[in-house]
Amino acid sequence: MSLQTIKYFCKDGFKNIFLNKTMAAASISIVVAALTVVGIFIAIGINLEYISQQIEKTVDIRVILQKGQEEKAVVIEEYLRKNALVREFKYISPQMALQDLKNKLGKNAFLLEGLEKDNPLRGYFVVKPVKIEYTKKLTEELETLDGVAQVYFPSETVDKLRRILKIINLFCILLILGLYIVAVFIIANTIKITLFARRREISIMRYIGATNRFISGPFVVEGFIIGILGSILAYAIVLLFYHYAIRYLSQTITFIDFVNISIYKYKILGVFILTGSMVGILGSLISLRRYLKA
Repeated sequence: MSLQTIKYFCKDGFKNIFLNKTMAAASISIVVAALTVVGIFIAIGINLEYISQQIEKTVDIRVILQKGQEEKAVVIEEYLRKNALVREFKYISPQMALQDLKNKLGKNAFLLEGLEKDNPLRGYFVVKPVKIEYTKKLTEELETLDGVAQVYFPSETVDKLRRILKIINLFCILLILGLYIVAVFIIANTIKITLFARRREISIMRYIGATNRFISGPFVVEGFIIGILGSILAYAIVLLFYHYAIRYLSQTITFIDFVNISIYKYKILGVFILTGSMVGILGSLISLRRYLKA
């Protein structure tokens, strides 16, 4: 493709937009609206992933040793150190467990006096898995170890958390796909109207031997420009919205940390421009395929 042809495509693409300002503005608005919602859900998804990682760090497994089997702690510790499913672990001896209980009782710690010689508490490990999905598998492995009396973890809480996160992720994906489809068809309709308005010109071009590729070039550029403009505007709106939303939420919900989205701003901009331009080009191709076949 020659430089002159590319210049013609770009010039005519911009010409199409100016000739059909109302529909072009409508298409850009739809792309902006769709990508703004997509951007908001991307931001929500990033924060949900971050929050789930924080929750995962609080989920732990308690490996309680059999009474009088504290010497097995060395063997179990070595096993945990080599296990790829374990992120970190800590051993609490019976003496440490008794001291922790005294600290919790505070002024009533005198109730435990005399138990140092005949400590009824057992040693245990606090084990944190690499990922929350590994909790059940790791628990089953730990239950088979020699010297282990019981393995405890909040199974119902873990299962509920996993289900909730899966449902939210699935909902976000379906909504994003739906919005992209809507944007594609809006742009396709815009291009279709432009094609109809220039039908005589296109007929003449066909009559003198212009190929479908040459005819469709300016309209593909038009869709591309609509997608790019919409994506840049949507990106600016999302950043502005997120900035004020997080400022408000941080003051209202003080016990949750939110992600500083400026870390991902260039990645999000890249996603917006890429998807916006693809939506624009795809919408143009759909419309051109139907029209040029007619």
